[in-house]
Amino acid sequence: MSGSEPTVAPRRIGLLGGTFDPPHLGHTAAALEARRLLDLDLVVLVVANDPWQKTAEARIGDADVVSPADVRLAMTRAAVVGLNGIRVDDVEIRRGGPSYTAETLAHFSETQPGADLFLLLGSDIAPRLDTWVRPDEVRRRTTIVVMKRPGFEEGRPPAGWEHQVLHGSFPDLASTDLRERFVASGELDDSVASGVAELIRAHGLYGIGA
Repeated sequence: MSGSEPTVAPRRIGLLGGTFDPPHLGHTAAALEARRLLDLDLVVLVVANDPWQKTAEARIGDADVVSPADVRLAMTRAAVVGLNGIRVDDVEIRRGGPSYTAETLAHFSETQPGADLFLLLGSDIAPRLDTWVRPDEVRRRTTIVVMKRPGFEEGRPPAGWEHQVLHGSFPDLASTDLRERFVASGELDDSVASGVAELIRAHGLYGIGA
């Protein structure tokens, strides 16, 4: 993990998982807002190794369009530099293979015994919870928190999923839109942190040259 360490063992932990391709200011703003509104000790950004649903949908021929996991991890670490109470975890990358939230929640339950876990989800993702692997285990191990994303404000989990709705202010940013914009313009903008922009240039991502 990276970022600021809490002074006591965290008891209320928010988990914000994603592909982070790239991590943008919307991700960090959501993490900070969730920490404030839910009185969390810590928010952990969990970088997916193989976001299996996304890669299945985004595959072009035999080519995977998701950036390498180690690069996405480095960008996410750069995105949280200087943010108190926000950390990055590479458990899904170290585990390898497809990234399943049920397994990640099991990991945090074992490594943070007694902690209350809050799974932070965008309202665009919440309606698909029934399609996840071992959904009953996800329900059992965590409190589902839905963050309203612009354009998907009414998105909620399927029937039978207890959840909270976080009434915060979240920027209208999406990694898919940013990638398309960067490719089209050949330029970066202030939607990503400076450290993330440096890595995008260094690795030649999204059509951006060094």
